[in-house]
Amino acid sequence: MTLGEDTPGAVAVRCERLVPGDPAWLWDFHRARSMLLAPLAAAAERDPAQLPDGIDPVAALAAWEVLCTALPEALRTHVPEPVGDFSEPAERADTTESVVDRVYRQSVAERDRAARGSGLRGPDGREHIPVHLVELAVRDLDTLAALLDRLTQVLAGRLHGAALLDRIAERHPYPLGPSTASSLCGHLRILLDTLRPEPAPEDLALLRPLLVPPVRADADERAPRVLTDEQEAAYRRFARRVADVVCPGDLRESVAFAWRY
Repeated sequence: MTLGEDTPGAVAVRCERLVPGDPAWLWDFHRARSMLLAPLAAAAERDPAQLPDGIDPVAALAAWEVLCTALPEALRTHVPEPVGDFSEPAERADTTESVVDRVYRQSVAERDRAARGSGLRGPDGREHIPVHLVELAVRDLDTLAALLDRLTQVLAGRLHGAALLDRIAERHPYPLGPSTASSLCGHLRILLDTLRPEPAPEDLALLRPLLVPPVRADADERAPRVLTDEQEAAYRRFARRVADVVCPGDLRESVAFAWRY
């Protein structure tokens, strides 16, 4: 949905997008900045000659910051930690529980933590991971997309600047293992593949009434919002789309990710 004109003297073209309040997705959103955009911007100030040709990481970092300010405050200020490897301290381990049962139990617990308090419930009463409607500037998305396209070319052809990306990856490992230049770019890809496509108008129309929750008249809290069958179907389509973005090419992982919603 276009909300403005990107012409001199007018506001920039803006768009409405659905953003999941999902710690797993937010982890990628924030790591795009901390592990890729911020180190590239620092390198641009320290030694611009080592940068890949044709990129402006300072502008890209600024674009990310503008996108971040459009998110609800809780999504901006709470940077989630990655989900662990489902291990538990030995003193808490149930020796009679199978590995499959333990992973399933902990997956359910992680899903419930992400959904708790959203007030968004399916027809069966299950609480959903929240979704938010935000307004973004198209040019900020385009700025980040241009950077990602160029970095992808640089890595594919091992062009000038690829060595810098490798060094950034070496300096920013994941808590559970090393990172690569491609995996760092993957965080930015997830952000863009989620936010650049326009939501289906019919799904946005169905979900919009749920995204500004009513407040109870007799209490200082949000009233539960129960989805109709049509709204539930629209929510599920959104969840599957996010899952396909986060887990590209892996049907089993994508189904498991979407189930969390």
